[in-house]
Amino acid sequence: MTPARRVVVTGQGAVTPFGMNADSLWAGVSQGRSSIRTITGFETSGMPVTFAGEMDDFDPCEVLGRTLPATGDKPLKMVFVAADEALRQAQLLSSNKCLEDLLVHTVLGTALGACFELEYSYGCFHKLGWKGIRPTAVPKSMFNTYASQLSIEFGLKGMNQTIACACASGAAAIGHAYQLIKHGMADIILTGGVDSPLCPSMFGAWTNMRVLARHEEPESASRPFDRDRGGLVLSEGAGMLVLEAEDHALKRGVAPLAEIRGYGATSDSAHLTAPTIEGPVRAMRAAILDAGLRPEDIQYVNAHGTATQANDENEARALHDVFGNRGWTLPISSTKSMLGHSMGASSALEALICINTLRYQWVPPTLNCEHPEWPEFEFDFVPGQGREHRVQNTLSNSFGFGGTNCVLVMSRPE
Repeated sequence: MTPARRVVVTGQGAVTPFGMNADSLWAGVSQGRSSIRTITGFETSGMPVTFAGEMDDFDPCEVLGRTLPATGDKPLKMVFVAADEALRQAQLLSSNKCLEDLLVHTVLGTALGACFELEYSYGCFHKLGWKGIRPTAVPKSMFNTYASQLSIEFGLKGMNQTIACACASGAAAIGHAYQLIKHGMADIILTGGVDSPLCPSMFGAWTNMRVLARHEEPESASRPFDRDRGGLVLSEGAGMLVLEAEDHALKRGVAPLAEIRGYGATSDSAHLTAPTIEGPVRAMRAAILDAGLRPEDIQYVNAHGTATQANDENEARALHDVFGNRGWTLPISSTKSMLGHSMGASSALEALICINTLRYQWVPPTLNCEHPEWPEFEFDFVPGQGREHRVQNTLSNSFGFGGTNCVLVMSRPE
């Protein structure tokens, strides 16, 4: 049996409401700023919810400074820019294509896929019947369209896979990529997540679920772990990482940003939307065990923390089951308080945040957590503003509809 290999991160890229790169993401969350604002991309008059973590539309050709053969919908634009940043930082591109002597694989997570393309096609069908639907709707509406177009654009000739695990899709993709490299099936993988639920039909569906926050001030709407929390705030974005076998990165002379140390994935096997405590507990313990660590070795937790009543209480009780009463020695924050919830992209962006927490030894806050619940658990939710904190190992929780639980443990590189 091939010995397990260490897996490191050699590149990161992000597109979020904070900006067009990973630095802007870190600046926003580390400074405790909100990216939530009134929606301008489509009409929301008459709707009970009118805000989100929305980005202005943009031209990726202008951002990247080159022509792209296809720009497509907003999620494709976002993932193009995030992937370009990650691949460049990992020193994998030459003339905008992957280096010829390297086989780079792609594993991308998305919860919603090409919902913009589907919405457009349904609109054409409603107006014009079957003749009104463009034939490109077939390949462009498939879940693998974003991963495939990344492969085409950047010349990535390894395996090309798409992972769909609801809100945990990005973490599931990163975890799968980690396992492939760890067990010798790949040397380098471009991985992460992309999603946008901010098209009218999808936003309307979420509104009708009655799980979105309905708050007077957009910046104060996302309130994870606060007793006055009223629901989640939707967002959009893309987060991409280059994962690489440590020995392979060293041979190339590329310094690692962090190490992917462990991964745990479980299913509640209980309900389509209602979470259980047992599933997340098993996933956290599996990730910590896979990392060769103990719960007391974790110095920061990036919580799933959606700000819904059920999810936050369930996660809090699961965290207490795993970590006990750690008080100020274990900062726990939900960066969705600043970014909102971008579905399959959220967990990938939260992995990037953990990586930068390790790099800068700074834990981001939970914004709007003014009256934390569960005082008996003695949780430190890092309310209001971030702070310096010595961090060697982080844990990132991602839970999704259908009872999907994915947990990543990341560490400072040795």
